[in-house]
Amino acid sequence: MHDPQQPDRISLACVQCRSRHVRCDSTQPPCGRCKRDGKECTYLASRRGGLDKAALAKRRARLRQEAEAAQQNSQQTGNTTTALEQNIPAISVGLAPDSQLARQISNERLLGLFFESFWPPYPLVLPLERLRQRMYHRPNHGIDALLPVLYWIGSIYATWVPSEPYYDAALRALGDLESTPFNVQALLLFAIGQHHCDLRAESRQTLDGAVAMALQLRMNEREFAQAYSEGDAVLAESWRRTYFFLYYVDQELAIVSRTIFFTLLNVPNTVDLPCEDEAYESGQIPTPATWQEYQAREFDEVEVVFSSIAYFHDLNLVVSDLINTLLRGGTYNEELIDNADAKTAAWLSLLPTSKKDPLRLDGTMDEVMFTTLAQAAILGTSHRSFSALAYCPEEFTTRSFIVLAPVLSASTSRRAAHTARSLKAVETYTKLWAIPSCAEKHNVFVMTIVAQMATTQISACKNLLEDHAYTIGRDRIRLSVGFLNTVGEYWPLAKQMAKEVKGIARSQLTNTAATVSANAGAEIDIIRDDLVWPMNPSTQIDIFAGTVMPMDWNVMSSGYASSASSIYNSSDHAAFAAGTPSSQVYPPSSDAI
Repeated sequence: MHDPQQPDRISLACVQCRSRHVRCDSTQPPCGRCKRDGKECTYLASRRGGLDKAALAKRRARLRQEAEAAQQNSQQTGNTTTALEQNIPAISVGLAPDSQLARQISNERLLGLFFESFWPPYPLVLPLERLRQRMYHRPNHGIDALLPVLYWIGSIYATWVPSEPYYDAALRALGDLESTPFNVQALLLFAIGQHHCDLRAESRQTLDGAVAMALQLRMNEREFAQAYSEGDAVLAESWRRTYFFLYYVDQELAIVSRTIFFTLLNVPNTVDLPCEDEAYESGQIPTPATWQEYQAREFDEVEVVFSSIAYFHDLNLVVSDLINTLLRGGTYNEELIDNADAKTAAWLSLLPTSKKDPLRLDGTMDEVMFTTLAQAAILGTSHRSFSALAYCPEEFTTRSFIVLAPVLSASTSRRAAHTARSLKAVETYTKLWAIPSCAEKHNVFVMTIVAQMATTQISACKNLLEDHAYTIGRDRIRLSVGFLNTVGEYWPLAKQMAKEVKGIARSQLTNTAATVSANAGAEIDIIRDDLVWPMNPSTQIDIFAGTVMPMDWNVMSSGYASSASSIYNSSDHAAFAAGTPSSQVYPPSSDAI
């Protein structure tokens, strides 16, 4: 039965209402709000969602026409098709149990899927049209190993075909490689895909190969991009982007694998900064900015806006600074967290207004900036180790992701402040996820942030929130699980994360008096629309404002006792799970952050 106190969820809204985060009545066109305000009202066409029988029949007919057109086009362009494409056969599959329709998935279609879903947060490969020109008009194009990787990743988003043959083809292509920047790109992208297909050991090995090749080529030096550009400014830009993303992935894999040292951590980097994606795609590459110019940006008389990749890399350096402190023998303590806070605050203070919202004016998402802001939010949850947001035993047994630095602090004088800062990070994360977006187009490493934030939200519901705030908190947990379920349709690691997050929620919240449903582990669906409007307007409220922090920390059901900071390891888990305070904590200074 519909609850009149709960607003209806609207799966369709105009671009203008979405960008303003206000409710839209979905009238087309214009909607009531735009008509009242005298604004232009536009809608983005949905390419997703449930289909009725008529719509499904129409879709199948369209797919049949596409297959016929693709086959005809293949015959006409057979002479220009590369030998590499001919070695990867198209796969014929049935579309539905009750249908005899079958379609061939062409490599061109797979390439389109790669650029549609995977390229936006990793815009390092040549833009699509530039890549096509190189494929079809240069006999020695140098991308024999890169193309199978792009086809494989594209096949992951083509859920109607198996991706295994494409994986095998990519693996063969990467077997014996020359040292070229295109092959660095191939290895880098393959490593990202392997990791999120839950082939994490293989992923690390592949990325190590990419890093070694890049350093052998000296991609970390400013002169490299021009030397290997073939006189093409767009190609030079591609090489600059490749090194910055290689640094990011090397760092990210080190963190999620609990071995925080990574090869590129302290390697000198003199590469010029990449330009904005719009310039990259248009081919109008401006004179590259230098890192020195970026670092002196606060002294400019007029605000200069750098590319999203520049701000992205700057925040990655904040994480690297934390890692270096730990590797030098530092302790994960309040001073370290305060130092990271100061650096993040400085970064945010110099972030231009145009970069604080990743939703562009045309309604598209700046996926690099989305990832960057999500990383800034997760840095804030480092306070949880010293807060009242207790860890539960199940968090220490997760296989698909790790909890963030569960250090036990002897000091309780600032616990309320640490709790408030952790909750602020969750609130920032929630508002970021309220931006209408297509879940599968986000950076795949974001799924780890979602899982970690979900566990923090679960702890808040367990230990702090009551009544309406608790209800909204539960909605936000559903949002996180819904995101992981959606991304899990493509990436096995996300599916495992969703399962483990639901297990943690089930263990912590099913016995809570305010629990709405006893079946906390059930599948949780979200609206399937091209732009997902994930939450109702009430979630824009800061549900933690006014929350009274417990003052008697000794009676707080925290699940752990204060102790001196040392190392939490597997030998302590049994005692921890049994409720016995452990004298050891996690992580070691040289193992994880």
